[in-house]
Amino acid sequence: MSSGSRQVVQISAESINGTTPTPFDRKSIPFTEISLDATATKTESNSILDSRLAQKGAITGVEYAGDLNAEFRHAIYDDLIAAAAFNDWQVDTPSVGQQTLVFGGTTRKSFSIVRGYADINNYHTFKGVHVNTFNISIPEDGLITTTFGLMGKGRTVSGTLPTGTVTPATMTPAMSNVSVGDILIDGVSQVGVACITAFDFTWDNTMQVQRCLGAGLDVGAIIETLANGTGSFTAAWSTGAAANYEKQFTNTLISLKIDIVDSEANAYELTLPKVEITATLPSGGNSDILQASFEYRVVEEAPILVSL
Repeated sequence: MSSGSRQVVQISAESINGTTPTPFDRKSIPFTEISLDATATKTESNSILDSRLAQKGAITGVEYAGDLNAEFRHAIYDDLIAAAAFNDWQVDTPSVGQQTLVFGGTTRKSFSIVRGYADINNYHTFKGVHVNTFNISIPEDGLITTTFGLMGKGRTVSGTLPTGTVTPATMTPAMSNVSVGDILIDGVSQVGVACITAFDFTWDNTMQVQRCLGAGLDVGAIIETLANGTGSFTAAWSTGAAANYEKQFTNTLISLKIDIVDSEANAYELTLPKVEITATLPSGGNSDILQASFEYRVVEEAPILVSL
């Protein structure tokens, strides 16, 4: 029997894509759920023998993929966010003590990740793990959550924890809806203009797996294609929200900026310089507060995340 509280997730950056580092030093990552797994692809046999029974098929591939879900906290997931952005954090930019990350780069980053069950000594090491998607979701009421969509190149299993130094997770305060400092549309604060009640952002590298003969069950390569930034926000229906609704009919691009600050004054600023929007007119009953849902898509200029 295994307890959910004894699950572990440990991560180590790879210097060579698909090769687990030696020594295998890594750090623990706090999470709420993880579905990173190996899924076998089987091809059925069509052979006919002297009976009506089906014959044994064959394993023709394995997919190494899944999500890491967590409560959004400052600095803890910066390596994974950088991997999603395909870029490095620029230190002391734009000011001393700040870091800036531009999405849509070309710097490949991969990890070896241990997913384990400490109480039954069952440990799975996934190598060549890339971050395909990154999502941050801010609810009207509750904790801000983040999800990383992972894709790997191979897996090994062991009855003992892999050797190497494991650094415990450094916990910063969880961020929530009250951590949002301000939301700007075209540089204008929406406080008192078009009350934003929820916000969501997803970055998708739309990665594809390339399989190579001779690699066995391991994946030959993981290739990123179109970088796609999408999301949504919900706004209380108002004169300001109605003005933004009309912009979709002239294909007028808008900019979005959101500040998130935790209880220790650690902060992120996410800027989306140009996005296309679509929306529908709100509807509701006579006792409802009307809200409009806006969908957006990043175009032309890359998102920028600043850590303060």
